Amino acid sequence: MNVIIPPKRRDKKTSFKKLVNYVSTREEKKSTEVVSPDSAEQAPGADYISTPGFGQLVDYVGRKRAAPASEIVSISPEGIQRVLSGEVLCETNCWSLESAATEMNLVASQNRHCKDAVYHFILSWQGEEDPSPDAIFRSVRYSLKQLGMEEHQYVAAIHRDTDNVHCHVSANRVHPRTYAAQNMWNDADTLQKCCRVLEREFGFNVDNGSWHMDQYGDLHRTRRDMPSAPRGAAKREIFSDKESLHGYAVRETRQVLSDVIAQDKLSWDRLHNVLYTRGLGVREQNGGLAVYDLLNPEGVSVKASDVHPDISLTTMVTHCGEYQPAPPVYNPDRPEDGMLHMQTCYMPQLHVRDQEARRERREARAVARDILRARYDAYRTSWEKPDLRAGERFRQIASHCVVAKAHVRDSVRDPLMRKLMYRVAEFEKMKAMAELRLQLREERQTLKETGEGRPLSWKSWVEREAVKGDAAALGQMRGWAYREKRAARKQNSGWPEPNAVIHYGPGDNVPTFKSSEHETRLLRDGTVSYLRDGKPAVTDFGDRVEVYAAADTKSDRFNNDLAAEITAWHSGDNTTLTGEDKAVNRVLYSGVVRNITKRDGHEFKVSDPKLMANVRATEESLRGQNVQSELKQAEPQNRDEQDFRPVNRDLPRP
Repeated sequence: MNVIIPPKRRDKKTSFKKLVNYVSTREEKKSTEVVSPDSAEQAPGADYISTPGFGQLVDYVGRKRAAPASEIVSISPEGIQRVLSGEVLCETNCWSLESAATEMNLVASQNRHCKDAVYHFILSWQGEEDPSPDAIFRSVRYSLKQLGMEEHQYVAAIHRDTDNVHCHVSANRVHPRTYAAQNMWNDADTLQKCCRVLEREFGFNVDNGSWHMDQYGDLHRTRRDMPSAPRGAAKREIFSDKESLHGYAVRETRQVLSDVIAQDKLSWDRLHNVLYTRGLGVREQNGGLAVYDLLNPEGVSVKASDVHPDISLTTMVTHCGEYQPAPPVYNPDRPEDGMLHMQTCYMPQLHVRDQEARRERREARAVARDILRARYDAYRTSWEKPDLRAGERFRQIASHCVVAKAHVRDSVRDPLMRKLMYRVAEFEKMKAMAELRLQLREERQTLKETGEGRPLSWKSWVEREAVKGDAAALGQMRGWAYREKRAARKQNSGWPEPNAVIHYGPGDNVPTFKSSEHETRLLRDGTVSYLRDGKPAVTDFGDRVEVYAAADTKSDRFNNDLAAEITAWHSGDNTTLTGEDKAVNRVLYSGVVRNITKRDGHEFKVSDPKLMANVRATEESLRGQNVQSELKQAEPQNRDEQDFRPVNRDLPRP
């Protein structure tokens, strides 16, 4: 088992309202649902009180949504009662589960020095464990006793709606009689010790933690042999799915260095050689040692002690003497050694979750697809059209007629009878040829229906091979199915085909805008749709803005002005335009008009040098002429600074 202590609010006003809304709606609401001010009123759990305290925490741990029916299961002689609230079994030492929050808030109000009396922790068991309610609630009471809160008010609730059983415990730090607030210093260590004791007492599975219990029942702090990844490296691998330099150095060198250290063969030269063969180097930096990428020395570096604790500057100086820089790669004293070669190097573009198995499978699939395509090409090259032997069969009929006539000529002496027999032979020949033509027509139709009259297409051939059990063909069919589903999702997304698309750099977000000519609609996935006459006119997806065709010239000008306004609020470093030439030019012209008429610190600019040169040239041309009336007609929205008002679209955090 293990323990989780959720972080508390920094303003000392712990509130679980946002968490309740998030948990209660994350499965019911879709990302494409429109966000409106009225949606909060209809959301489950929106009727919770907004004041900080125990009310929302008790409601959350009790999974109370629409006031489920409560049933008292048992009451102990000490006054501890177990209540079944819906499907959640709770335990509390208050008068009742319904009044628990009120009681806790009243007791907490008696201590004006304690700004946040809510204490919340979670006891969690592994997925394969199914502890009994008695064992869980006994664990809760033991944990509260070790925290010094044995007599404090609490509510505990068992949740079984996730992969692992866990119990939420909400307790009041203020004592119900003395009104003294319990000091929660070092509570994490205390709860970790409780987990180890409870694992031994109840037979729970032993979990990892900051403390461990030996075979004699003594508790010891868990020693970490290797340091954890730096926060920046961990975030890079989590959010960008790209391997950090720290992760690469650990994966390639940590075990090798551990083996060298275990053999007591570590030296400065050995350290430099181990790192160099992996495309890494070590240097003195900021009073210590840093590991860096040899192919990018000016890039990011990591502490050597984070890669392996035994290659810190202090440890290396103690065992190997003063720091020695890396020797030359080529040793002139021993030319027979030649030059050391890099076995591998750091490639940050690789996916961190793709290191071995997935990368090998992906490469194997690529090779299998190439072989499959080569087999199909060979099939097309060697394919021959089926020969129905029509000419040969017609010639056989004609030859049979010639033979029949020759027999008649030799056997029949009467000229009239011979002539009649010739006519019969000709008739038989014509009849046989007519039957052959019908037969050939049926055979050609059969070839057409079965597809044997022409070579199979790539898709049909792959399907035939998949039926035979070919794994590569089966994978190709699944790839086609995935592509069709992706295309269908894009087609069914509800957005029309854009005339112009403005692409931005990742993370280059801007607020939403309230336009006097458009209706702003925010979706739950962060997409902002600007509607005109009820139809999408401009859609901001974050990384791009799509501009759609308008019904008239006036609406088209309004749409281009809005797209230019959104682009002006972006940095412009990675801004590119694609689409129809006329539509792109109209957006650029709207950007020029905005640059001339507005002086708000935001400028319309793109990263394409040619397009930006056109923008600058158009600006100079318009500034050199008296075209104020034209500009007023071209951008009526920009005459009033309030026509485009940015609003904050950050959704509240749960």
